[in-house]
Amino acid sequence: MTFFFIVNLTEKLYIKLLTTVNKELNNKEEVKNIKKIVKNTIKLCVFLSVAILPFITVTQLIGFDNFIDSFENHEYYIFLQNDEILASKTGNENYIIIIKSSHPNFKIKDNDIILYWGNDGEIASNKIKKIDTYGSIKKYRIIDNENIDTKTIFENQIIGKIINNIDNNIWNSISLKIWDISIQKLNLNSFITNH
Repeated sequence: MTFFFIVNLTEKLYIKLLTTVNKELNNKEEVKNIKKIVKNTIKLCVFLSVAILPFITVTQLIGFDNFIDSFENHEYYIFLQNDEILASKTGNENYIIIIKSSHPNFKIKDNDIILYWGNDGEIASNKIKKIDTYGSIKKYRIIDNENIDTKTIFENQIIGKIINNIDNNIWNSISLKIWDISIQKLNLNSFITNH
């Protein structure tokens, strides 16, 4: 939607500029140069709009704070496409984006959805119902989707917190892959800090 708005606005500005230029300038060479500059500017604007659209999509999917943090702490963010085993636990075959439990600012609250190792050794995903703290030991009571019951897991069983379940369509797939390559290959800290 934003892309089409930018293209439409740029096209209107281009037409208005050309009519103004044609009225004011009689020299055909100057008009050709201005047309060329305007066309190149439009091409650049369209290219930049298309280039940033995947990042805008990911920002909408995971939130601005998580998006920025993913460039600074990329090793703590992963996205997975649910396979058949995990899909049966999470209820869909879409992408899931996870913040690993090893993240320095990792916090779990009631009603967060977590990915964890079950007592049977299987990977599971459930919602936190209640957190009990006994000294330095935390017990998480989760709502088990299969048994409609609550069970308890411990902090060391948690793999991470699911930020979002994302539809598996071509645009989300492309956007997530571009984001993943970018956070793995771009070192944002080298741009921010001076060596």
